Amino acid sequence: MTNVPNNLATAEQHRTAGRLGEAQAICERLLEGDPRDTDSLSLLGTIQCEQGDFSQAATTIGRAIRVRPDNALLHCQLGDIHFLAGEMDRSIECYHHAIGLDSEDSQIRNNLGVALRQAGKLIDAIAAFEDALKLRPNLPLPHKNLGEVYCIQGKMELALTQYETALRIDPHDATTLNSIGIILSLQGKQDDAITRFEDALTLEPTFAKAENNLAGVLAAVGRFDEAITHARNALRLSPQFANGHITMGNILKLQGKNEQAVEAYKQALDLDPYQTVAHQSLGSVLTDLGKFDMAIVHLEEALRLDPNFFTAYQNLVALASQDKYQLSAEQHDRIKALLGSKNLSPAHASQLHFIMGSILNKQQDYDAAMLAFQQANALQMGLLSAAGNAFDTNQFGKEIDETIRVFQSALFESGDRGGLDSDVPVFVVGMPRSGTTLVEQIIASHPQAAGVGELPDIALLAEELSTLGGGKTAYPKCILHADPGHIAALAQRYLKRLEELAPGASRIVDKLPGNFLYLGFIAIVFPNARIIHCQRNAMDVCLSCYLSDFGALRWAWRLEDIGFYHYQYERLMNHWHEILPLQTYDVDYEQLVADPEGVSRNLIAFCGLDWNDQCLEFHKSDRSVQTLSRVQVRQPIYNTSIGRWKHYEKYLQPLVEALKGTMTEK
Repeated sequence: MTNVPNNLATAEQHRTAGRLGEAQAICERLLEGDPRDTDSLSLLGTIQCEQGDFSQAATTIGRAIRVRPDNALLHCQLGDIHFLAGEMDRSIECYHHAIGLDSEDSQIRNNLGVALRQAGKLIDAIAAFEDALKLRPNLPLPHKNLGEVYCIQGKMELALTQYETALRIDPHDATTLNSIGIILSLQGKQDDAITRFEDALTLEPTFAKAENNLAGVLAAVGRFDEAITHARNALRLSPQFANGHITMGNILKLQGKNEQAVEAYKQALDLDPYQTVAHQSLGSVLTDLGKFDMAIVHLEEALRLDPNFFTAYQNLVALASQDKYQLSAEQHDRIKALLGSKNLSPAHASQLHFIMGSILNKQQDYDAAMLAFQQANALQMGLLSAAGNAFDTNQFGKEIDETIRVFQSALFESGDRGGLDSDVPVFVVGMPRSGTTLVEQIIASHPQAAGVGELPDIALLAEELSTLGGGKTAYPKCILHADPGHIAALAQRYLKRLEELAPGASRIVDKLPGNFLYLGFIAIVFPNARIIHCQRNAMDVCLSCYLSDFGALRWAWRLEDIGFYHYQYERLMNHWHEILPLQTYDVDYEQLVADPEGVSRNLIAFCGLDWNDQCLEFHKSDRSVQTLSRVQVRQPIYNTSIGRWKHYEKYLQPLVEALKGTMTEK
């Protein structure tokens, strides 16, 4: 039997092969012969660290440092150990000591930056990464790390520049492509993000995180079948990947399959009970289902695990606004403390200001509330402007002009255009916050009806029409020459989606408010569809938009833009009322609140259904609701939101100016 040499090379080979016990035994035998052998001590410390014994690893490297106190790499190694142990302050101290011994080592400065970033000291982290790049400009890792810090700060363009630089240095790094895809998706550039994730998978087909991110973006653009495929790929590649189950849950939630989403989030928590995002996501979907007590358990657990988790606060504040939850004094103080953080990204700061505004509005401190909402909206405007996505009133006005020019009465009198005669679809449209969720809930409470929430499908199908048959004419002009076969195919696909989401229902409600933009398209695709138009006092509805964190909506962050959008909405709706051959019913929100039974009976009759008393018990329904009104519709109709604009009247002059000529008093 051949004796295995007891030397460092052999120990390293064992370590690399995962035989850590054998590697450790060799190092310990070497140290028996020479306790001051710093190379053996360094390798032993590495092995102990890989075994998860951070305390013993730190002790071992401490022995080496006592032998070689001037060795910068040993101090850096000790910093690495403290970092892995979660001891950021001690880690940072070690890196600073190492830099004092060797100021020319870019890797040590990079490691310092990572520790500073982990400690939340973002400005110092940026300085450390920049120092590393001054020493070695062509090192990709500091560029990637710098990009991550900029991303945390919400400086997406700066982050993208750093990642693109890293990619030029190393074009075959799939992780960099994945990071670029994440930023592009955050900027709303979903097609570009999809390309980057696909490029990452071309380089590294077993990259589970890229599969998972690709699934998330595909779901965001409504490509659910592809999204499910890639989410399954991610879980096949990494079955213990908790984030993969979270993404699967998110996709199912977007599809309206909330009970299945609950199971996916629970699977994530089975794998990692400390996954804050899984707790928050489960709390959110349980809120959608009206299971508030269970939701609160998971939202509070998310905050126990991470007291700074903004989204969990947002969900709890939504519950508190409807007296379903009572925020504690400690939670109030935590939100205030978070708002005072210097390292808060603009996106997170905006979210927190919206949360604080909601709390202050509930307390009837309207001046302080308005200040919080103004700060929240200003931050969102800054983010949109920085990403080049700010609302363009001129462009939007032209789009409305073009829609009115294309859709004229004669278009609907020119014979069969390929639409389906189905009377299943019911479209609820209007401004956001105009009562669309309430109307959907009333109808969906009927045994023969169902609601599927806010589907993005109609807009996606309208845009797809412009590319069918090799055409290049953009919507809406493409409708003038659309092939009836293509129209029929799009209609069949949408109807199939409705029936998959609500099998057996004779009326299915799609309540995406913005579908008012596509009523002409709907009239061609589904000439027998019913349209329910929700109207509300212009000042109330516009203010409600301003006080809401709408995320992706580009027009909802300035009172002037909201007023302009409302003006164009009314202009287009007036046009539709004049020329559309669709069955349309206008619902006045204030009248619905004043006479819920009378208006509800009219709604059900308009849908061609016999009256059912369950429609007055809509707040007891266990169906899923995913809009901002998901808590409100779990209780009987109330009138406290009518005339709310008067509390904020002195701040609303820009809105009044934008609404001149369109607003009617109620």
